[in-house]
Amino acid sequence: MLKRKSLYAVLAPVVAGLLCSSFVGCSERRDVAGGTEAESTIALQIQLASGKPAAYSRVRALPEGFLPEGNRVVPWLETNDSGFVKIPMEPGSYTVEARHVDGTVATGAIRSVDLEKKSAARIDTVKLGELSSIEGYVMLGDSMPVVRIAGLDRYVIPDSTGHFVIDSLPVGDFDVQIGDPQEVYSAKVQSTTGDTLYVDCSDSTSSINVVKPKETAASEYPDADWNEHDALIKLADGYAVGVLGAAGVTDSAGNISKQKGEVCIVTTTEDYIIVEDTTSTDSASTTAVIAPGSLRECAYKEGPVWVLFEKDGTYNLQAPLRLKSDKTFDGRGRDIRISGMGVLTDASSNLIFENLTFTAPSITAQDTTSRRALSIHNRTHHVWVDHCTFEEYPLVEFDVKRCSHNVTISWSRFENAQTGVLFGLAGDIIMDTAQSLTMHHNYFEGLSRDGILAHGGKLHAYNNFFYSLDLSGVVCSDSATCLIEKNIFNNEMPVTLYRWYYEDGAPVDSTVGFADMKSNWHTAGGEDFITDARGYKPDYKYTADSADAELALRVKKQSGAR
Repeated sequence: MLKRKSLYAVLAPVVAGLLCSSFVGCSERRDVAGGTEAESTIALQIQLASGKPAAYSRVRALPEGFLPEGNRVVPWLETNDSGFVKIPMEPGSYTVEARHVDGTVATGAIRSVDLEKKSAARIDTVKLGELSSIEGYVMLGDSMPVVRIAGLDRYVIPDSTGHFVIDSLPVGDFDVQIGDPQEVYSAKVQSTTGDTLYVDCSDSTSSINVVKPKETAASEYPDADWNEHDALIKLADGYAVGVLGAAGVTDSAGNISKQKGEVCIVTTTEDYIIVEDTTSTDSASTTAVIAPGSLRECAYKEGPVWVLFEKDGTYNLQAPLRLKSDKTFDGRGRDIRISGMGVLTDASSNLIFENLTFTAPSITAQDTTSRRALSIHNRTHHVWVDHCTFEEYPLVEFDVKRCSHNVTISWSRFENAQTGVLFGLAGDIIMDTAQSLTMHHNYFEGLSRDGILAHGGKLHAYNNFFYSLDLSGVVCSDSATCLIEKNIFNNEMPVTLYRWYYEDGAPVDSTVGFADMKSNWHTAGGEDFITDARGYKPDYKYTADSADAELALRVKKQSGAR
C-alpha cells in the first residue's frame, strides 16, 4: 500500500504516443524481413520523415496494457537495410515503437496494431518524427511512487526533489500511471502534449483525484485602451485595494483620487546612452543621458503615467530606477524582462507592476549590498504587484519595509534566491507596526532559505504554494501578526515563529511572532497551530480557495508573467 500524506504530479510540455499493458512475450532474436512466420505477424517498413528507408532502426511490440516492472528490459528488434521488419506475435492488440539514431539526431514513432489469428503479413509504413519528453514533479511523502507509461517500457522513479523526466517519446497521447507500482494504490490518467496534471493521493482510503487545468489565454497587449486599464485595476485586492496606478493621483496627504494620466510607450531597451559634447572646440567630452523612449524616461515623468512596452526584450538598468508615484508598469502581451540594478520606491505611492519578469541582477554577491529586484521603502503605500516573475537574485528578491503599507503581491513567482520576500527589518533595528502586506496565489520554489520572512507588521498570506524550500515557507517573527490560511506547504518547516535561537535550541522570546494558521495543506510534515496572532484579522473582503490539488495546479501553472 502506498502511504503518503500527499501526491501530485505535473506533466508539463508533454509529448506522447499510444497505450499498452501487461507483457505477454516478445522474441529476443533480431528477426528481419524474411524471418520465420508465426500464426500472426506484424510486418512494417520504417521510414525517415523524408520517406527514405530507416535502415537498422530499433523496433519492438508490446501488448496493449503493458506496464513495466522496473527490473526487466524488453529487447528490441532491428530493421534490415531497407527498413523492413517482421515481428511474429500471438493474436492480440499491440503498440509498436520504433527508434532511429542518425549521428546525434534521434527520431521515433509508435503504431497501434491489432492482430487476428493467422492474419496475413500485410506491410504497413511507419514514418519517424521528432522526440520529446514528459516532465513532472511528485510531492514526496513516506514512500516513493513510480511513473510509468502504459504500453511502453518506461519506468521512472522521481529524484529526491520529486522531479522526473520520461524522455525519447514520440509526439501523441499517453496513459500515464503514477503511484504504487503494484497498482494497489495508483491512478492511470491520459496525458496529451502540453498537459499538466496534478494527482492527489493524500487519502489512501479514497480514489485518486486527477486535476486537469483549464487553458488560460496569454495576456494581450492593451494598446493604450483605457478601458483595459480600468479592467485591470478592478482586479486589485487585499491591502492594495484603492490603488489606481496611472488612473489616479496622490495628494500631499497620501489620498488617491481618480485622474487619467498619459500613456508612455517604451520603444527601446537602452537605458542610458553616451552623448558627445560638440559645443567645445578645445576638448571633446561625453556624458551619459537617459535614452529617449526608454523605461527610465517613462518612469521619471511627473504625474500619472501608464507605461507600456512596444516590444519584447531585456531592459537592463545601469543604475537603480527610483520611482515616482502614480505609475502603472504594464507588460501584458509582451515578454518584458528587467535586469540590472533593480527598482526602488521612496515615499512613493499608487503603483502597479503587471506582467513583468525581474532577472539577472548586476550585483551577484550574496551580501547586504545586493539590491533587491523590487524594493518598496519609506512609507510607500498602495502598491500592487501582479503576475510578475522574480526568477534570479543572490539574496532577497522583493522587500517591503520602513513603514510601507497597503501592499499586495498576487499570482507571482519567486525562484532561485535565498529568500523570496523580506517583509520589514529585524526588531532590533526598527519595530514596525504600520507595515501591511497581502500575499495570495504566489508560487515559491528553489529558495535556499525562506519563502516569506516577516519582521513585524501585519501579514496576510493565503492560497500560496511553497514548494521545495530549504527552510520555512513563512517566518513570522519580531512581533509580526500573521494570518496564514489555505496555503500549500511542501516543505518540512511550514512556519517558523522565532528569528533567533540560543545555542541549546531554545528560542529567543523577544524575537517571537504571532501566527494564526487555518486550513493549510501540509504535504511534507508539519501542521497548523495558533499563537493568537493578537486577534489580527484583515479589514478587507476576500475569498480564499480550498488548499487542494486543484489550487496547487492553478498556482503552479498560472502564476508569474504570462
